[in-house]
Amino acid sequence: MINEKIKKQALKLSDEERAELARILIDSLHPEKEFESEEAWSKELKKRIDRYEQGKSSAKPWSEVKKNAQSLLG
Repeated sequence: MINEKIKKQALKLSDEERAELARILIDSLHPEKEFESEEAWSKELKKRIDRYEQGKSSAKPWSEVKKNAQSLLG
């Protein structure tokens, strides 16, 4: 069980700090896979950007994507 003092301190962090802490904790579970996943995400991101810049895919505003996701979740 998580120590309540640590939990309260973590929840006082900014969104950015909590995201960084979450990444550090997740990476600590499987440190040998960190590089592989970062490299794979970088390749995927580059591929998507290239497709968008070549006009082969389109983008939607975050508000629309969020609304669609919320409707799917009920």
